[in-house]
Amino acid sequence: MGALMRSHDWHSSTLGDPDGWPQGLKTVVQLMLNTGHPMYIWWGTELLCFYNDAYSQSIGPERHPGSLGRAAAEVWQEIWPIIGPQIDQVMSGRGATWHENSLVPMTRNGRCEDVYWTYSYSPIHDPAAANGIGGVLVVCTETTEEVLAKRALASAAQRQQRMFEAAPGFITVLRGPDHIFEFVNTAYKEMFGARDFIGRPVRDAFPEIGGQGFLELLDQVYATGERLTPEAMPILLRNNPDGPPEEHFITFVYAPIFASDGAVIGIFCEGMDVTTQRAAEEHRRLLTHELQHRVKNMLSIVQGIVTQSLRNVATPAEARDAITSRLITLAHAHDILTQSSWTEAPLGALVEGAVLLHCLDRDRVRVDGPAIKLRSRSALALSMALHELFTNALKYGALANDAGTIAITWAVKEGANEPIFEMAWTESGGPLVMPPSRTGFGLRLTGAGLATALGSSGVTTYPPEGLRWILTTKLGAVCVEAS
Repeated sequence: MGALMRSHDWHSSTLGDPDGWPQGLKTVVQLMLNTGHPMYIWWGTELLCFYNDAYSQSIGPERHPGSLGRAAAEVWQEIWPIIGPQIDQVMSGRGATWHENSLVPMTRNGRCEDVYWTYSYSPIHDPAAANGIGGVLVVCTETTEEVLAKRALASAAQRQQRMFEAAPGFITVLRGPDHIFEFVNTAYKEMFGARDFIGRPVRDAFPEIGGQGFLELLDQVYATGERLTPEAMPILLRNNPDGPPEEHFITFVYAPIFASDGAVIGIFCEGMDVTTQRAAEEHRRLLTHELQHRVKNMLSIVQGIVTQSLRNVATPAEARDAITSRLITLAHAHDILTQSSWTEAPLGALVEGAVLLHCLDRDRVRVDGPAIKLRSRSALALSMALHELFTNALKYGALANDAGTIAITWAVKEGANEPIFEMAWTESGGPLVMPPSRTGFGLRLTGAGLATALGSSGVTTYPPEGLRWILTTKLGAVCVEAS
């Protein structure tokens, strides 16, 4: 620009020969030409234009080199509404101006661009000029790239915040060694309650989590810069100040946030409340354990049925019939228990089912007793006992002729310390009863075989008019609920 300025025809301008220029102008021009920082000068009443090499790189072929020595209003007509008042402020003696990252559009390289500048307009003193100010010195830096980069960063941050806000898991951003809340999303507020988070340390916002390990984990991540990912960690929260703390289980990540120099400046936290999932998993585990237990019990029952059935039969056909009938009874008890998820079985339904399985003439069997829900183990034991009693009645007892009847009754009675459950099987009208000469599977099952499941053995007697069987035990040993 020095060579271009020396070759310029200044004699045709109001300035004339450079040797006659005011000393203030000469000094500032020399300063401008010898700096690598973009600088510009407007001089005199016409505000003639001067600029250096650094500035020429910002104005494009539209103004370089053609604008040298021309009037400012002519050169900068498109932005005169912006810069005109600022120049006037300086020239009128009202002081310098300062503008940071200001938009000053400019046509360059064939198109109008949004250009951002940080610049100042300063007075150049000249005693011979009006107000003692001969011109304006412009010191400027184009900041377009910086402004656009900041905008892009801010836009990305806004997008990220919207994503965080819409995330199904809870998210928070903590700053500094005191873990001060900078951001929490909606899911975080729903999870941890309507507290004042922003600007507060975690210790203040969550006084109840002291001693639960979370603050120590935060300190560890901040100190080491290493991420932590606890799973199903228990936490006691007091979201209602007047209520008791509630236990939740959360799976989350504590990830360090690093500055450009690698130092940890905060922690990002994202997680999910897995309380429901953990309860479901625990329930599944218990079900699996219960299933294993029941399968083992069932196999033991089947093994006992087969072993005892084979012990007192003479032919394979008899063995098949005995085993089949007992397994059908067992299956019926299973059907009733399945309806209540294997937790309980109504005694009335169990007895009625046994009657329908074994007796074609329903009127020959009287059933009477209060509503009682049996424990699953008790239901299986009583089903097998009823099967043996019906089988005996069909072969030798009240159902072996056309006139016999059976009464199946149960009741809850007062005991010395707790209620007593009593169940009775009473036959009448059948063939003359004689005590058996040996103890078979049926007698063992309806007697001592009940002790493990029901807490007491059944007692069978043989009066001539009909077999009688009575079970007496503590109500709580067999019953879940009674009315």
